[in-house]
Amino acid sequence: MSITAELSDFIAHVREVPQSVSERAKIHVADTLACIYAGTASRPVEILVAVCAPGNDREGIPVPGLGCWSDPALAALLTGTCAHADDFDDTSEFSMNGHPSAPIVSALLPTAFETQASGRAFLRSYAVGIEIACKLGIAVGSAHTRQGWHTMSTLGTLAAAGAAANLRGLDARQTEHALAIACSFAGGILGNTGTMTKSLHCGRAAQAGFLAAKLAESDFTAGSGILEAPSGFLDAFTGGSAATLPALGNPWELVTPGLAVKLYPCCSCTHLAIDGALTIRALSGFDIKAIERINCFVRDECIRYLRFPKPRTGIEAKFSMNYTVATALLQGELTLNDFETNAIAHEDVSELLVKVAMFARSEDSDNPDIEVVFLDGKRLAERRRVPRGAPDDPAGWEEITRKLAGGISRARQSRVADFGKHVWAIRDLDKATRLSDIFSA
Repeated sequence: MSITAELSDFIAHVREVPQSVSERAKIHVADTLACIYAGTASRPVEILVAVCAPGNDREGIPVPGLGCWSDPALAALLTGTCAHADDFDDTSEFSMNGHPSAPIVSALLPTAFETQASGRAFLRSYAVGIEIACKLGIAVGSAHTRQGWHTMSTLGTLAAAGAAANLRGLDARQTEHALAIACSFAGGILGNTGTMTKSLHCGRAAQAGFLAAKLAESDFTAGSGILEAPSGFLDAFTGGSAATLPALGNPWELVTPGLAVKLYPCCSCTHLAIDGALTIRALSGFDIKAIERINCFVRDECIRYLRFPKPRTGIEAKFSMNYTVATALLQGELTLNDFETNAIAHEDVSELLVKVAMFARSEDSDNPDIEVVFLDGKRLAERRRVPRGAPDDPAGWEEITRKLAGGISRARQSRVADFGKHVWAIRDLDKATRLSDIFSA
């Protein structure tokens, strides 16, 4: 069976997922909703709302956290852009090598409103989308990103389409068309890392996935066998590299190996060093004024993302090892407020970030994640196997609730009057008969 046929058949026939998958899905859907709420306060979203001019007359569907209504396709665009505006959304580090949940959830929300889907169906379709994004990520391998493609914009578009197709109940033939339509929407280059446009990648992926499934439901057609066809997806996005699709749903990616929840609103390549910086800062006798230099060691591929040693904007600061580590050492935390443009101009941060240096390390290297060298020659170093929030050190409902609280507090307009009740509604998402009752805030 071809990769296209295998994906289409899987998407069309999954009607239940194991309870363990559903429970992890709830965590990541809630985490993504926290990011959506927080992102409503961002400058990229402010501009997008002004340009797209969604209404307030309760026509169409509500956009979470924005206090406006729009047609469903525009809602997907707005929601997806919100979800990734702060680079706070979850990641699949070694399968998709990117952010799977944000485009999938953002495509499923308007789909769920249109179809009056239950919470249980939503979680199932979300899990299907994650499976597509991550297993396709393994299939395309590193050749995809080496060519400069942003996986959230490419694989995320296909995953959003597949998830929406599953929620709409499309058959295998319709699903194949949805995936093929999505392939023509896919795009997005890594050269836009550290700019407003990176968040737009997510919005466009969500919108494209939503539209691809809806068009296919109405018998809009596209090419067959599109992933492996000549001039198809694999030819275009991997240079024709051979691809083998891992088994779908065996195991489910949400459980094994799982996704990483971000505990800091910045590029995940900085998180090990941030964890180490916070540990070092808490040690007895730590004196920030006595620091001579700070050495950080990362995987080779992280160097291309962390390209702003002296960031000029809050978005650039998210992709700056210098800024994130300096701020963590100075403050003992990293919050959304630390990435406001006025925050990065603080004199104490500017003085410390120039002492940070970043080096690539090999997998078998014994270099630490971070080493702080003091003026008297003393050295403090930390190395963790995984960052906090990773599948092997997972975030639970306590961390997710904090993210939701922080996100809702920043939302442009939130109708979540009872925060605690809202959190529990999400935790009981599989029992909700109409998803629209929960996600209309």
